[in-house]
This record gives sequence, C-alpha cells and structure tokens, in this order.
Amino acid sequence: MFAFVDIETTGGYHTQNCITEIAIILYDGNHIEGKYHTLINPERPIQPYVQSMTGITDKLVSTAPKFQEVAEHIFNLLKNRVFVAHNVNFDYSFVFNHLKAAGFHIDLPKICTVKLSRKIFPDLPKYGLGSLSLQFNIKNKARHRAVGDAEAMLDLFMILQQNDVENEIEKLTKKRKAQQYLPPNLIQNNFHELPSLPGVYYFKNKKGKIIYVGKAMNLKKRVSSHFSNNKSSKQKQEFLKHIYSIEWKHCSSELTASILESIEIKKYWPAFNKSQKHYERQYGIYEFEDARGYKRLAIDNKRKILTPLATYALLVEARNALMQYCETFELHPSMFFLSKEETTEWKTLSAHNNIIQQIKEEFKSNHKTYLVHDNTSNYILVEEGKFIGMGKIENIHPQLSIDDIKTHITAYPENLIIKSYLNNYINKYPENVIYL
Repeated sequence: MFAFVDIETTGGYHTQNCITEIAIILYDGNHIEGKYHTLINPERPIQPYVQSMTGITDKLVSTAPKFQEVAEHIFNLLKNRVFVAHNVNFDYSFVFNHLKAAGFHIDLPKICTVKLSRKIFPDLPKYGLGSLSLQFNIKNKARHRAVGDAEAMLDLFMILQQNDVENEIEKLTKKRKAQQYLPPNLIQNNFHELPSLPGVYYFKNKKGKIIYVGKAMNLKKRVSSHFSNNKSSKQKQEFLKHIYSIEWKHCSSELTASILESIEIKKYWPAFNKSQKHYERQYGIYEFEDARGYKRLAIDNKRKILTPLATYALLVEARNALMQYCETFELHPSMFFLSKEETTEWKTLSAHNNIIQQIKEEFKSNHKTYLVHDNTSNYILVEEGKFIGMGKIENIHPQLSIDDIKTHITAYPENLIIKSYLNNYINKYPENVIYL
C-alpha cells in the first residue's frame, strides 16, 4: 500500500536540479515488503553546500546509473502505492518530473508525514524529521542520506499509526483530498475554518508576518486554488513552505474586497505579492499667489502637506487639463507655467483672479461628494472626489451630515487602484451612487 520515498538532490528545486540518490521502502501497513536504494548520476555538478551536508560528491556518483536507466524499475515500485515522504511535495515533484522525462507517468495519492505528525501530535515544538526523531527516540543511521531518512520516516510512521485514534491515515488512503496539497507547515484546521464568503485573506509566515494578501468572492475556494494544483516550480515551493497560518476578513462584496486588498497590499507590502507593489507618482494642480497678487496655477508632485485642486496619475493629464482652461478663458500657457515663452498680455488683476476663481469652482464641481453602496448596508465615502473610507451604515436619510457619516466610516489611504475600481463600478452601477 505505501511507498516511503526519500531522495537527495543537487539542489532545492526540480526545474534546476537532479536526483543524486533515492531510497524506497515498501510497506503494507504491517510489514516491510521490500527496500530499494541507489545513487544516481545527475549528469551535472552537485552544489558544494549539498556535498557538505549529504556527503554525496561528484566523484561518488560518477559511476552510478543515470535516472533513465532505473526509471522503469522505480515506476513499477511506486505504481498503485501511496507515496509517503517528509514534506511530500518536494520529493514527489522531483520523482514525478524525472519519471515524466523518462516516459513514465505517475498520479499517486500522497501522505506528508510533516502534516500527519501535526494532526496526530499537534503540540510538538518542531516537526522536522531530525526533531521528531529525537522526540520519539528514533535512531537514524545516516542523516541526510536517502536510506537513513527513509528508514527513520518509516519508524515515525509506525509511531503515528499506533497513536492515530482519529484514523487520519485511513482517511487519507481511502480518498484523495485537497489536504494532500496543503503547505507542510500549515495547520489544517486553519484552512478548514475558512468560510465560503467574499473577503480578503492573509498568508502569514512562522513569525506571523503577512507574506501574501488576496481577495476572493469565495474565500474557501480561492485559498484552496493556491494549493490544489501540483506545480512544483521554485517560486511555488518557496511560497508554500513559508505559509504557517491563514487569517481572513469578511467583506460585503467583490468591490469592497478589491478595495481592502489594495489597501492591505500597500500597507504590508507582502513578499509574495507581485501586483500593485509599485510607487504611485501622482501630480497635483496647486494654487499660489505671485508677488504682484496674481493667482497662479501650477503642476507639481502631489504633496502630503498641501491640498491640490485636482490630482492626476499622469503628468500629461494634468497639462491637458490646464491647457483646456487656457483655451476656454483665453489665457497664455505661461500663466500656468506650461510654456517657457513669457507673455505681456496680462489681464487686469481683478479680471485674472476672477477667472482663476471660476476655474477653481469648476474643479470643485467635478469633485463631488457621494456614497457608493453594493446593495448592502456597507457604504464607501468619496468626499470632493477623494476616497475617504468605507463602513456599515444602517439608516441613510437626507438629514445625515458628512460628519455623521464619517463616524460610521473606517478611514483608509487613497490610491490610484481604488480610484479605478470606483470609477468602473460607478459607470456600471450608477444607481448605486448617492450624491450628498
């Protein structure tokens, strides 16, 4: 029924490395049925730190068989078995891909003795094979060698069998489950507690630091999708091994989940998120008064201490907006610092400043204050065109002031992604906007 497999390799990931040693122990649940062991010639150099750790050198494997020469035998040993290994996805990915390259395909149920140990002995301090061997007095004759680790793993499995009061092994062998693909360091109950609701989820590492943030319409389904495929790339394996816990926040809709995801990515800058992790340069149009008392408008990088009349993601958008006002009010571009060519055609002070006031009023009229809802009691507040935050408001009525609304709103920093989400949503669902 079981095949206990341990391998040694030239390095950490199958896409860049090869097997140097493999040991397989066949076990029917009561007795050992057979053992197989061989060194493998990887046909490439073994990394120095690996040679130091395992004692397997380039010279030692130089006369060993290549994997293709033993692939059929390994395939016959493994077929119709449950593939058992400590951190099973690592060993399985190497064996699967080496067999595939040799023309053999396996699709086996898997048991990870790390996760199984966590289920049966949930309160141990560490779950590495060395730590578990010390904990249970298991003698390992050859640590970091395939035979020694495979034998120690079988001894560990027998102890797990004896203490398996909830029949966890039987559950895994009777039915192939998503749990087989869960990260080795993740407590399974943490995954099972996820609801089938919209929200934002957080993967955390051993120290409790957030390493990934995602959004979902169905938290359970989306998180499961991270683990259910059998990709064994370097990035995927590195990602999985750092996941120790999952936390989540329920959101009322896809819109609020998308907004919260963007906020949290910008806040925590998680190591394994790729999208939305970039500096957002924003440009503002600012007003100032020159030495002669003329009101002037100028474009500058958006600053925290000053409030712009308008904000733009691109410099060209800000320039186009001011050029349009130059044409409308017959102003020379140099008055808005859009041209190096100076003009002598200045209007009177009062006429010029009246025009600037009209432009300011137009900016203000374009930046309305409103609430956006998602057909629930959750609302998003936009004040004068700026995203303020979101929260739950049970009773919306005309007498409700902005200050009253803000008592129900959790404030968040605005970013360009959020503005894009809101604009798209408003264009699609204009009936869900309440102007204040």
